[in-house]
Amino acid sequence: MAQPHTTCAIVTGAGSGIGRACAVRLARDGAPIAVLDRDGAAAAETVARVEAVGGKGSAFEVDVTDEAGVSDAVDALSARHGPPGVLVNCAGIAIRKGLFETTVTEWKRVIEVNLTGYFVVLKKVAEAMRAQGGAIVQIASIAGHIGYGYPSYTAAKGGVLAMTRQLAAELAPYRIRINSVSPGVVQTGLNSDTLADDLVRTTTIAAIPCGRLGGSGDIAEAVAFLTGPGAGFITGADLVVDGGMTSRIHWGAAGERLTHFHEQH
Repeated sequence: MAQPHTTCAIVTGAGSGIGRACAVRLARDGAPIAVLDRDGAAAAETVARVEAVGGKGSAFEVDVTDEAGVSDAVDALSARHGPPGVLVNCAGIAIRKGLFETTVTEWKRVIEVNLTGYFVVLKKVAEAMRAQGGAIVQIASIAGHIGYGYPSYTAAKGGVLAMTRQLAAELAPYRIRINSVSPGVVQTGLNSDTLADDLVRTTTIAAIPCGRLGGSGDIAEAVAFLTGPGAGFITGADLVVDGGMTSRIHWGAAGERLTHFHEQH
């Protein structure tokens, strides 16, 4: 049985999807949960789900790119629960356009939310953690490892991976561990539009060796491990949770022929 968390866990983008699943999962380990989301009603719904599993939660309507808003929220939480012991950076957006179609405004917005927003929250929370230590998990993506089709999203997630690795040594003297989780294709509101397309959905599932799409709960379990006592000697690492999608080259229609090529010749 996991040891209970005695300090507050902050989860950004926790109004839906992976962030919500992480908030509920960490609540089961006993942590008071601070739900940060720019959608206040969605944050309140997540708090209701946290309480439904016996946890305690507080909702904060905060945009992660708003430095003053983030600072006020963390200060309020620290006054209520003491310094946070866990941070899950999860807030994110995606604009599915290629290089020639992506505008500079769209590029800046994706980088602002998915990378700068992580920095804003991370800096404030790490400052609050310095006295007693803590654990941070940043939600990256397999897009940070391979080409994913959208340059703005891919660049932002690659930045999350690089920032996480760099900060591991910098934060270690303060007993703060920082790791990342790289989800594969997970069925959430972020990609509900693309996965509603039959061709996209069937092709995606065919490319996943485990034979199914990921669920938010799959990612939440990885986050719970990395923030828990069993990961006490892990920092600067990235845990890929993609059902094996990035473990092989996807040959499409030629895949079966290549696999058995020397049986046939």
